[in-house]
Amino acid sequence: MLERYYKYKIDYKEYILIFKVGSFYIMFDKDALIMNYLFKYKLINIRDTYKCGFPISSINKIKNILNLRSINYVVISNTLYISKFENNNYSKYNFDIDNLKNNYIRIDKIIKYLNDNINNDISDIIDKIEKIINTNLLR
Repeated sequence: MLERYYKYKIDYKEYILIFKVGSFYIMFDKDALIMNYLFKYKLINIRDTYKCGFPISSINKIKNILNLRSINYVVISNTLYISKFENNNYSKYNFDIDNLKNNYIRIDKIIKYLNDNINNDISDIIDKIEKIINTNLLR
């Protein structure tokens, strides 16, 4: 599926690609990060590429919101284009994806480290993280 994403992304750089897979629609990489930003969908990390999705019952709601926000998208089922919206305003959500992706990768590494060392004394690290979080919440 990832290969298809990158193949279609060549022709649709300025679009969110939404793939129908079974009873879900899924997005990858930059598109998944944008959908996470817009809809708070949970991201899943697959070989340093992010993926998120939503059930097919939500497609009309998602399309309406993307249309209202003037975000280009293509919905793909098998190799058929179901719908396409084009308004050339996609770039307003073209924030620094590489930086955001790098931050997610760093967070994943921290979580992995904490999980791998849960039986060791990591309370100092956790205390520092909590202090930073609490300081930022008070702003």
